[in-house]
Amino acid sequence: MYEIWLVLNILYELALSEWPWLLALVVLWAVLLWRAVGSGRPAWRAAFPWALAIGATVAAVVGLGIPAWSRSSLAELKYWVDWANLLAMAAAWGLAALMVAWPLMAHLQKWPRIAAVR
Repeated sequence: MYEIWLVLNILYELALSEWPWLLALVVLWAVLLWRAVGSGRPAWRAAFPWALAIGATVAAVVGLGIPAWSRSSLAELKYWVDWANLLAMAAAWGLAALMVAWPLMAHLQKWPRIAAVR
């Protein structure tokens, strides 16, 4: 139980140190949502598989890249908490990528407008 509490404290401290980036991500997401909704009929359903693929790709790359980036390796992850941390960080990056990609892809794949017949 102590390890989980330690992980939560570490994540909280990391969020405090990175709050400007998190705020910028939220602002970017809000602008993309505003742009997608304000531009007509965004194709939310058609864009979701593409955005999900982007998020999954980012999560996989980050999950494999974090150990190398921190000068470690996957072989050093010997405890379940280490794996949980790695998967949580990769999932967070993947969710952030999904959050940004979905409104962007929905805006780019707008439903075709059908001209009214007179």
